[in-house]
Amino acid sequence: MQKRIGIIDLGSNTTRMIVMGYTPHHSFRLLDEVRESVRLAEGIGADGRLQPAAMDRAVATMRLFHALSHSEQVQTIVPVATSAVREAVNQAEFIARVAAEAGLAMRVLTTREEAYYGYLGVVNSIDLRDGFTIDIGGGSTQVSQVRGRGFLRWYSQPIGALRAAERFVRSDPISNKDFRALEAGVAGYFAPLDWLSAEQGPMLVGIGGTIRTLAEIDQKMHNYPLDRVHGYILARERLEALIEQLRSMDQRQREEVPGLRRDRADLILPGAVILAHLMRRGGFEALTVGGQGLREGIFYEHFLVGEQPPLFADMRGFSVQNLARIYNYEALHAAKVRDLAFSMFDQLRSLHAYGDWERTLLGYAATLHDIGLAVNYYDHHKHGAYLVLNSALQGFTHREIALIALLVQFHRKGDVETGALRALLQPDDERRVLQLAALLRIAEYLERRKCQVVQDITVEIGDPVRMITRTIGDAAVEIWDANRGSRLFRKAYGRDVEII
Repeated sequence: MQKRIGIIDLGSNTTRMIVMGYTPHHSFRLLDEVRESVRLAEGIGADGRLQPAAMDRAVATMRLFHALSHSEQVQTIVPVATSAVREAVNQAEFIARVAAEAGLAMRVLTTREEAYYGYLGVVNSIDLRDGFTIDIGGGSTQVSQVRGRGFLRWYSQPIGALRAAERFVRSDPISNKDFRALEAGVAGYFAPLDWLSAEQGPMLVGIGGTIRTLAEIDQKMHNYPLDRVHGYILARERLEALIEQLRSMDQRQREEVPGLRRDRADLILPGAVILAHLMRRGGFEALTVGGQGLREGIFYEHFLVGEQPPLFADMRGFSVQNLARIYNYEALHAAKVRDLAFSMFDQLRSLHAYGDWERTLLGYAATLHDIGLAVNYYDHHKHGAYLVLNSALQGFTHREIALIALLVQFHRKGDVETGALRALLQPDDERRVLQLAALLRIAEYLERRKCQVVQDITVEIGDPVRMITRTIGDAAVEIWDANRGSRLFRKAYGRDVEII
C-alpha cells in the first residue's frame, strides 16, 4: 500500500506544505502543495520575541494544514520550523501553542539541519557533484559546499529577504542611501565566508522562494519556452540588470511584474541583493535554480529509508523509471524497444557519430515513449511529450528534457519539428533528434504487438542499409509496419533502408 507523508516547513516569511505519495525505494509523486504568507518574523525587535499577531497567523495556518493533511489521508506529518522560531526567545511559548491549538509537535531545526536538508533536496534533484548551494529564506541564508555529492560544510547567517527588508529598507522606491545600506549590511553578514569560490567547485545551485521567483521573473521577461524553473540557468548579468530595474520601482509597480507574487513585492529586491552579493563574492557567472529544497530533503530520508546518506545512486535513471511507473508503463515492451534502439544505434555509429550521451537519452526516451497512453491512445505521442516537459524529471538540463520530449513526440509518426523548444537546443540538435527518432520509430514498429517477437537486429551498412531481424515466431506484422514507417530513416541518414 502506498504511503502518504505531509511535510510542513514553517519559515520566517512563508509556510509551505507538501503531500507526497510513495512506496519506499520504488516510486513517489507530489500529491498536493500549499503555501501561505505568514511572515512569522515580522516585527521582531531587539528583544527577539515573536509578535502576537505573527504567532496568531502561524498557529491558524498550522491548524489549517493539519486539517488538510487529515482530509488527504496523510499517515505521517513532519512539521519543522527554521530561523524565526529557532532564534525566538519565546520559542517554547510558541511551540506549546502549536501543540495545543494545532495538534502538531513542531521540530525546530538547527542551522546545520536546515542546511543539510536543503543539500539533500538539491543533490537528489540536480546533478551537483562539486560546488555550492545557496538557500535564501525570509529570516536566514544558508550556504553549503558539496564535494563528491557529499555534504562538506555549511555557513548560516540570520539574514534573509524579510529581515533584510525590515533592517535596511525605509523608502519606496528604495533610495540610494537605503540601497547602499542594504548592500553594506548584507556584505557584513557574509564577511567571514572565505570558502565560497568557483575555483573550489564550478557549479552553484540556488533554492528557496526568493531565488525561484527571480528565475520566474527572468523567464517571463525573455519569453522562455519552458514553464519550469527547476534546472533554469540564471545569469548574474541578468540578475544585476533586474536589480537595477527593481530599484526604480515602487511596491505597486513591482506587484505588476510578471512572475512576481504580490506578497513578495516588498521582499524581492533585498533577496536579490543577497543573491547577487554571494555570486559576486564567489566569482560565479551563473546559477542553476533548484525547485527542491528542505521539504524534499526531509522526504528523501523517508523514501530512501536505510540509505546513509539518503542519496539516489543513479538519480537520472531512477527519475525516468519513477515517471514511467507513475503512468503505468508496460515495462517489457519499453525494455524491448530500448534494446532494439540500442542495437541499431551501436551498429550505425559510423553513420551518426554519436556517443554515450546520445545513447543514454535515446534509452530514456524509449522507456518513456508510451506514457502518453495514460491520457489517451489517440495522439499519445503528443501527450507523452507534454508529460515529459511538465513532470519533475531530476538531474536533467532543460536542453536534455527538450530532447527527450521531442524523441517521445516523434516516436511513431510525423516529420521532426522542434517548434518552440528550438530556443532550448543547440544548432545541431534538430539533426540529432531526427537521427535518434528514426531509430526509436523503427524499434517501436518492430515491437508492434508488444510480444517481443523480434529479438535482435543485425545491421549491414550499405545503400540501402539492411536490417536483418532475428525472431521467435511470425514477425510479418512487425516487418511490414517497420518498412512502412521507415521514411524518417531515409530522411535522417540519406539512405534507403530494408528491413527483413
